[in-house]
Amino acid sequence: MAKALQLKPLNLFVDPAIDLVDRRLKDLLAYWQDKCAERDMPARIDISPGDLVTHLPRLALLNVTLEEGDGPQFSVRLSGTGIDDLLGSDHRGSMLDDLLPTGSAKLVSAALGALVEHKRPMRFFAQARLPGNPAASVEGLALPLGVEDGPVNMVLIETVSIRQSDMPQFPDLEYQAFAEVAS
Repeated sequence: MAKALQLKPLNLFVDPAIDLVDRRLKDLLAYWQDKCAERDMPARIDISPGDLVTHLPRLALLNVTLEEGDGPQFSVRLSGTGIDDLLGSDHRGSMLDDLLPTGSAKLVSAALGALVEHKRPMRFFAQARLPGNPAASVEGLALPLGVEDGPVNMVLIETVSIRQSDMPQFPDLEYQAFAEVAS
């Protein structure tokens, strides 16, 4: 497994190799790749909730707003019940900057900004203290969506809890102090 990049001081890691552990995330990536066809990324219209029924509780859809001179801004368009449970409430309509402490929001926005710029999937994993789960270990996949030859206008994210039996595959998370990533 390739070395993941830590977004310090958070206990959040980004894996450029997209070396997924969880089968559900692998399935979502295969679905996204199939929908790409010959394009860099599929459009939102290509993604059918009916195809993703088993994933829906763990999915979030972020709107991407591109503004001159600033990096992309992210707002929560939809979030599944599993995401709401993890975060402690429903955050539809909220800006990413309002969901996380300032330093954390900047790091997460920068990571998602790289996804927007390069139009490539991103794997992440983390340990965090979240309102809905004070000791969460999660693995996730963020996937760009947008019109052909256009910018990324949405990010589809699935986040799963890391199973205890899978923890040895996340050595970066072992013995790390928990970081506050949500207020």
